[in-house]
Amino acid sequence: MNIPFLPESAPFSVEQRAWLNGFLAGVMSTQNGASNGNASSSGVATASTVEAPVESEEDFPWHDSTLPIEERMKLAKDKPKPLQLMAAMAQLDCGSCGYVCKTYAQAIADGTEKSFSKCTPGGKETSQKLKQIMAA
Repeated sequence: MNIPFLPESAPFSVEQRAWLNGFLAGVMSTQNGASNGNASSSGVATASTVEAPVESEEDFPWHDSTLPIEERMKLAKDKPKPLQLMAAMAQLDCGSCGYVCKTYAQAIADGTEKSFSKCTPGGKETSQKLKQIMAA
């Protein structure tokens, strides 16, 4: 399934685009195949219609919601701080925080996001781990 995302040239701020991308990812993931995942007919670009630098799944081996947080943190041990922060999250890309996991982690790492408690599926465990990573 292609999850839609807004291109960098969309007329939104970084925060707005991140929120919208998270929202769209959540909507598309809850459709469970009800659509072919191609939202380009509604004017939203999809990964198949816009070229964007995309890391391979191998770059995020912890992006598996079935892995316990301890296992995800082991996989991200020697990675840069934004990727360690991402590994601490619930890995659902649900958009409940207004981001997807990767953009929420980046916003925390670069200081544009101050709240460590927005990953509601990850709960207190994620919030505590995010604080611990940022304190290191």
